Amino acid sequence: MTTAAEPLGAPFWRFWASATAANLADGIRAGAFPLIAAALTGSPFGVALVAACQQGAWLVFGLGAGLLADRRSPGRVLVVADAIRVIALAVLLTTLALDTATIPILAGIAFVLGAAETFRDTSAQSMLPRLVSERQLERANGRLFGTEIVGNEFIGPLLGAALFGIAFTVPVAVDAAVLVAAVLLVLALPRTAPPARCAEQAGTARLRTEILRGARWLLNHPRQRVISAAGAVICFADAAWWSVLVLYSDSALGVPMAAFGALLAAGAVGGTLGALGSERLAARFGVRPLLAAAALSTGLPAVLIALTDSPFAAGALLAVSSAGFALWNVVALSARQRETPPELLGRVTAVHRIALYGSGMAGALAGGWIAGSVALAAPFHAAGPLVALAAIGLLVALPPRSAP
Repeated sequence: MTTAAEPLGAPFWRFWASATAANLADGIRAGAFPLIAAALTGSPFGVALVAACQQGAWLVFGLGAGLLADRRSPGRVLVVADAIRVIALAVLLTTLALDTATIPILAGIAFVLGAAETFRDTSAQSMLPRLVSERQLERANGRLFGTEIVGNEFIGPLLGAALFGIAFTVPVAVDAAVLVAAVLLVLALPRTAPPARCAEQAGTARLRTEILRGARWLLNHPRQRVISAAGAVICFADAAWWSVLVLYSDSALGVPMAAFGALLAAGAVGGTLGALGSERLAARFGVRPLLAAAALSTGLPAVLIALTDSPFAAGALLAVSSAGFALWNVVALSARQRETPPELLGRVTAVHRIALYGSGMAGALAGGWIAGSVALAAPFHAAGPLVALAAIGLLVALPPRSAP
């Protein structure tokens, strides 16, 4: 077999470069936004609301983003989406500089950023199969997710938290500048047209029918609907404890807010290893046991985090959780890209991510409410049974892949 040595090609690496800049910007925001929210309010629900608003944008714009990804050039969508995010960050920067920022304003900006991310991510995932062969999907997705973790959970959060220590406005300004660089990198990507079949149907099919085709396909596909359902449960459990992690690390682990990025960076090490090792694991094990193991790895460490007061142990457990999440993302995404008809991939991706982000938004709100009314560690304890339920569902209900 020579597949492993098969080069990914220059178009992929240009795509990877643009994703690297965007992920670094996302990481800066991931490290800074919880700190800005915590500085504006001491309420766990207020902090969780900001995270929920960004995820909730998928519920509003997800289906439209999927149709747009199938009808328009993905590269053009990426440019417009990132430009909108730059404008939103400029508005936030102005309110922070004028000392008029509030939690509602921050939540509104988070919603706009999430809306733009909805279009960007959907188009990016539908674009990748046009740049590499089907046999290279796990490899290409592993490289992308590895870079995403380094940017989102390692370098970006460290940088965002460090810049927050200088002033509230600094991480927002740097975030916007990095996104400008991402826009310029996207412009270097090769132009890719939407699938011909979708383009032919666009003028005759009703808009609502076209939008809902992806949802019908996903609900009728025995494998992908099980994976999406399990992914929704995992996202609910993960968002519940992750949304209050910044408060828990400060009060229970003794990690000051300025060092919050370091805790996230510790988890990013495991996530990077999980993403880069996913190709070998996918070749050695089947999709069903691999997804079940990844599901358990995402939530069980959260239970152990709630039982320790050591920031070093918590960092190691975050590494395990991030590794499981990265493995899940690579294997599940590659299966979806491989099994979905190309002309429906954007809409199926959108429906899948609506389910994930919708459950993530509900999980963040539930986690904030439970942490504030029951105990700060309660969302961490709830993650274990939830991911166990998802793993059992995969082992019992996920059928083998039928021949194409």
